[in-house]
Amino acid sequence: MKHTVILAASFLVLVAIHGCATKTYGRQGTLTGYEKDTMTCREIDLELAKVRGFVDHVNKESEFSGRDVLAILGDFGIGNNMEKSAALESANKRIEQLRDQRDAKKCNASAG
Repeated sequence: MKHTVILAASFLVLVAIHGCATKTYGRQGTLTGYEKDTMTCREIDLELAKVRGFVDHVNKESEFSGRDVLAILGDFGIGNNMEKSAALESANKRIEQLRDQRDAKKCNASAG
């Protein structure tokens, strides 16, 4: 009986730790109508740089760490991969929208 209680308590601790093991990165929002109407070419280039910084941050933070070990124990690391994919997808969508907006406003391509 004592071993069952210890095993159950260990399992609960592992579940609690796993809840904190999945990394979170945030998301980049889609370009709003207001942004499309009011952003200047310079502001578009600055926003592109910010989104690229977000992508670099996600890639750096997604490198293997101790939290990955806990995530692998909990869900084989699937949660971290899904989170990274969703974050990068949101960034890529915003980059595409910003490039389209830069083309629509006939800005020169100074920020690539």
